[in-house]
Amino acid sequence: MTLKVLATGVAAAAIIGGVAAGVTSVAFSSPVPAPAVQPVVFGAPMPQTPAPELQSQLVETLNGLQGGGSFSGSKASYIQFGLGRFEGIAADRAFNNASAKGLLPLSFNVADIDQEGPTATANVTATAPNGQTATESIQFVEGPSPSGWQLTKQSALSLMQGAG
Repeated sequence: MTLKVLATGVAAAAIIGGVAAGVTSVAFSSPVPAPAVQPVVFGAPMPQTPAPELQSQLVETLNGLQGGGSFSGSKASYIQFGLGRFEGIAADRAFNNASAKGLLPLSFNVADIDQEGPTATANVTATAPNGQTATESIQFVEGPSPSGWQLTKQSALSLMQGAG
């Protein structure tokens, strides 16, 4: 629900900003062209260099987290620095609860990939078999997993909280 409220607020701000920019440009005609507008989110520039060639590797990383095994065992290689004992137990519990509710396996759509050196950020939309979807910005790092990429611990914990 919070994501929907945030998205609605951002959309409203964009519409109001666009209307204000349009009114300003009509009211004040200037021979000097206006500077190019660069999209930003809360002061941070939007990714300008997408890296779609990473999409399959990042999806493979996410799928590795929903495979067999525990988060303190075989799934640990998909999370940077792994999870602590209690975090691993909580992640296993959340995974088992989601599985029991029929919310797994998830299908992932990875978009807006921005790679800067050994890190990549992407908007990940997860869709459950019942059609329920959620989108979250996830940060990945190059690491020793079968896919070559890992979720940052913070992103993994954020996903776990969303599933719990």
